[in-house]
Amino acid sequence: MTQSPLDYRHTTTRPDFAQLPSAVRAGIEAAAGAAVEVAFPSVTTGFTGAYAGLLALRDGRRVFAKAAGPAAPFALEAIPREAEILHRLGGRVTAPTAVGAAAVDDWQLLVLEAIDGHLPGMPWTDTDADAAHAACLELAALDPTAVAELTETSLAVEVGADPAALGCLDELANGARAWPHGIPPLSPQAARELAGLGGLAAHALVGDRLVHSDLRPDNILVTPGGRARFVDWNWVARGPAWCDYVGLLPLMSHDGLDVDAMVRRSPLLDGVDAEAVDAFLAVLTGYFIAACEQPVVPGSQSLVRAHQRHLAKAFLALLSHRRGWS
Repeated sequence: MTQSPLDYRHTTTRPDFAQLPSAVRAGIEAAAGAAVEVAFPSVTTGFTGAYAGLLALRDGRRVFAKAAGPAAPFALEAIPREAEILHRLGGRVTAPTAVGAAAVDDWQLLVLEAIDGHLPGMPWTDTDADAAHAACLELAALDPTAVAELTETSLAVEVGADPAALGCLDELANGARAWPHGIPPLSPQAARELAGLGGLAAHALVGDRLVHSDLRPDNILVTPGGRARFVDWNWVARGPAWCDYVGLLPLMSHDGLDVDAMVRRSPLLDGVDAEAVDAFLAVLTGYFIAACEQPVVPGSQSLVRAHQRHLAKAFLALLSHRRGWS
C-alpha cells in the first residue's frame, strides 16, 4: 500500500451560507420549507467552488443544500440535472431524497435530506469496501424498465466510445503522446495491448442497468449503521451492473485490499468476461490520462487534475497486475 496523494475530505474551498446572495439564501429556505436556524461550515469535499453545506432548520429538521451561480458553471449545469434524477429516483438505490429545488436569478439550488456518515477510502478498509459493494448490488437490482425511465444516456457511447480517451490510448501506443509525468510508462507492447482493450469498451459497456458513473470516495457516505449511500447523481447512465463496483477497485487495490478475491466472490462479476472488465479499466485509464494534463475549467479546483492523475496511476496499476504487464 502506498500513500494516496489526495485527502478527499479536503479538496476544495466553498463559500459559507452567509456569503450567498440574500435572494439565494431565501430560495434555499423556500425549497427547504423552513427558515435556517444554523448554517454549518460548508463541506470541503468535491472539486467545484459552489456552495454545499448542512443546514439546521427552525422546524427541527436538518437538510443538505447546494447552490451554484455563474462563477461555478460546471455545478450550475449539474445541479438541475441531479435534481431531476433524484426526483425520479425517489430515494431508491441509496440515493438521498430530494427535498426541493429551485432556480433563483442565475443560480440553481437543490435541497436534500441530510446524511450522517464518513467518507471511505482514507484509506479503504474491508468493512467500507463491503458496504460499497452492498450498495452497488442494490443499485444493480433496479429494474431495467425503471432505469430506462431515468436516463437515455448510454455508458457504451459516453465512455466506451469517448474519442478523447481512445485517441489518448492510440497516441500512447504509437508514440505520438508522451506518458504524463509521474505515470510509469508501459512497454510498447503493453501500450498497444492497452489501446486494443480500450477499443473493446464500446461493446463491453452495453447494458440496461443503472450506473452512477462517478463513484469515488467523496461521493460515498458510510452511515453509522454501516450502509453506504451514494451522492452526486448527475452522470447516471445505462450500462452493465458491474461498472460502478469495478470503478472503485483500483483505489481499493492501491490501498492494499485483495481485489482479486473481491472480484472472485462478487455476484456482480459472476460470469462476466474478464476482457470486458479490462476494457472498462483501459478506456477509463485513457480518459484520466487525457484529462489530467488539461487546463482546469472555470469554477473547478486545481486538485481535480491531481485526482485524475492519481486515478490514472491506480487504474493502470490494476490493469498491469491483471494483464501481467508488471
